[in-house]
Amino acid sequence: MVKKPILVELNYILYFLIALFGIMYVASSFLIPLTIGCLLAMLMIPVCRWLEERNFSRFAASSLSVFAMVVLLLGLSTLLVQQITSLSNDLSQLDERVSNVTSSAQDFLDDTVGVSKDQQQKYFAEQIDRFGEGVASYAALFVTQLGAFLVNFVIIVTYTLLLLNYRGRIKNFVLKLVERHTRGDLSGSTGKVVHEVATVANGYVAGVFLVVLILSVSSTIALFAIGVEHALLFGVLAGVLNIIPYLGSLLGSLIPVIYVLLTRDTLTYAVIVGAYFLIIQQIESYVLTPNITGGKIKVSPLFTILIVLFGNLVWGIAGMVLFIPLLGIAKVIFDHVPQLDAYSYLIAKK
Repeated sequence: MVKKPILVELNYILYFLIALFGIMYVASSFLIPLTIGCLLAMLMIPVCRWLEERNFSRFAASSLSVFAMVVLLLGLSTLLVQQITSLSNDLSQLDERVSNVTSSAQDFLDDTVGVSKDQQQKYFAEQIDRFGEGVASYAALFVTQLGAFLVNFVIIVTYTLLLLNYRGRIKNFVLKLVERHTRGDLSGSTGKVVHEVATVANGYVAGVFLVVLILSVSSTIALFAIGVEHALLFGVLAGVLNIIPYLGSLLGSLIPVIYVLLTRDTLTYAVIVGAYFLIIQQIESYVLTPNITGGKIKVSPLFTILIVLFGNLVWGIAGMVLFIPLLGIAKVIFDHVPQLDAYSYLIAKK
């Protein structure tokens, strides 16, 4: 007699999760920009409050905050484009170096595997022909993706502005809704939950940007000191790509290492660059992220990894980034709902 209610409750939970993540998967094109807009709006709340305390209207404070954010992002994008353009000009002068590396690789394959240079060249020629046939489609895909990115950027900025402007009304709506369905039993704690949710999201997003800034500055200085050209580009890329959990840090370190291998006649510089990124990744993993962002979310490493992988399954790369603060927000709600305290205990860091 006891097992039946438990099974019924588990079925309800299972149905809810299937419906929730099914909707998130199907409506990803709508929910991803909205989620990013919500997180950015929570990040901008302290700035808006600071401006409102100086007699700015809510709309003026929201508009000025979002405008400053857009200018900062556009400035960073312009800087990266200029650096990438400069890098592409340098890479066009590396034909001889690339030819030597290719020739060495062909000699290695010929000696170890037994594949002759003629066979290798024939294979590469076939691959180049196939690639050439797909250049047009790749170009069309790039234009489409660029257009989609620009549209999503405008949508995210619009969401951020409107959410900041109407944040008071949204908060009051949540309070009224909870008070109506609980007859006032949870009305006192609901305001606290809303405040903690905003604090967690704000702290996490601000922490992520702080980690990116620290990594970008430190990597730029280190690469410049080592003598790597385009140190600013590689340093900023290493910091920005670190937003993508696990994969981003690896990619951010491989790009400068490969560049150094192509531009230097000795392996010493590549080894030094690789050693630096190995050290900085350990510092980021065990010092920066746990102390700057980990303290805001308070979720165990096990469930952090699980939610990152599950986020990739549902929303792709965006899910790997966004599902971590969403899990932190869910934990805040679990903490304040007695019926869900077991789930909070399960995913808690301590």
